[in-house]
Amino acid sequence: MPGDTVDAARLREEITGHEAGTGGPLRFEGLRVRGRLDLSRCRVDSALELVDCVFDEPLRLAELTVSALDLSGSKAPALHANRVTVDGDLRLSGATLGSGTPVPRPLTGPPAAGDGSRVLRRLPEDSTSAIVELADARIDGNLVVEQLTVADSGPWSLLAPRLNVSGSVRARGLIASGALYLRDAQIAYALNLNGADVGGLDGTGLACGRGLYADWGFRSTGQVLLRAATIEGVVTFHDSVIGGPSGALLLSRLRAPRLRLDLREPPAGAVVLQDAAVDVLVDSAATWPAPGRLNLEGFTYKRLETAGPVDVRTRVGWLTRDPNAGAGSFEQLATSYESAGDERSARLVRHARERHVRRLDRLSGRVWGLVQDLLFGYGYAPRRALVWLLSLAAAGSLWFAYHEPRAVGGSGQRAWDPVLYSVDLLIPVASLGYRGSWDPQGAGKAVAVFLVVSGWTLATAVLAGARRVIGRG
Repeated sequence: MPGDTVDAARLREEITGHEAGTGGPLRFEGLRVRGRLDLSRCRVDSALELVDCVFDEPLRLAELTVSALDLSGSKAPALHANRVTVDGDLRLSGATLGSGTPVPRPLTGPPAAGDGSRVLRRLPEDSTSAIVELADARIDGNLVVEQLTVADSGPWSLLAPRLNVSGSVRARGLIASGALYLRDAQIAYALNLNGADVGGLDGTGLACGRGLYADWGFRSTGQVLLRAATIEGVVTFHDSVIGGPSGALLLSRLRAPRLRLDLREPPAGAVVLQDAAVDVLVDSAATWPAPGRLNLEGFTYKRLETAGPVDVRTRVGWLTRDPNAGAGSFEQLATSYESAGDERSARLVRHARERHVRRLDRLSGRVWGLVQDLLFGYGYAPRRALVWLLSLAAAGSLWFAYHEPRAVGGSGQRAWDPVLYSVDLLIPVASLGYRGSWDPQGAGKAVAVFLVVSGWTLATAVLAGARRVIGRG
């Protein structure tokens, strides 16, 4: 009867002594269970329902085999169910697990090693504990933890490495003071974390068949790791909050058709997309990470979509928020514009790439880069070279129209023309025959030398830019 108090040993006998096929699930509702209920390595051929029950001690269900398990609305200090096998659904909807004192423990990065080497995050599972333990569990139905509250002072609320779920993980409204550990888990359908509030998520190596939904109010105060995860559907953080003190999105080597990063507000920490690959990236300029907290090295995508219009110069500013952005990141953006048929934006991105890469050159390289940029836009602003050529020819023509140089040889066979003379000085290779027929004096000689040097400089910049465009663009 609801409200009855029962000894854990007696309840165990009733559960394990139940014969399958006697009709319906084995249901207990509203019980208070004294002592430790230990069903480890037991087999229950009926569906087991322990609804709205209160357990004084942690539930021990390691290696339990059961048709279905429903713990909805129940309260317990912990649930230890490593290697459990459930032929149907495992339900923890509305349950409360833990001490009941929520002490936020956001997931942070591992401490740096003393010698500066990288410290691996993989947990020593034999010596790590959590309020909910489902390591190597196999659930042939759904794992339903909607409105579950896991409140304790430990760093991990859920330890479920290599969890295998044939259906979906439904965690809408989950509240966990610690982080969720789902390394190498396999979920046939979707992982739904809509509106969940957690201390972090380690989904390194996670595989989902239909998508990962951490949106519509999802909140994490710690890091969200999806390193090397493979998600066959969308990965969405739409309207989510990756907040302080340690919130960050670490998505290196993620594989997904569609990634949504249009958060509710800018993330507190970094967004790492190193070597990730998606078909479509959806983001919002209003919630991009702060400069210096974006990593795009090796990140590939086919198309960009935004919550609002973002012009190409603003998008280039997104790239430069990565302090280590290289030519590859710019080329990836240019390629996405080309695929969309926007050649002009692609040229602007490649022009910005040259400016960005040149900033790391030596002084001589930066000066020569500045000359190329002014004269020819590194090959991506060809009309600028024509403007310079016409401007120099016009300036030279104007000078020599009022300062006619002295004819050489006095033959008088060629009529004086200041325009053709100026053009002949600017052309570095071919000659129109005017250059050697007149000899400017004084300031006119300085103007002539300036035009000759300008012509060679312009030609060299044009050739360098053209070679760059052909070779890299």
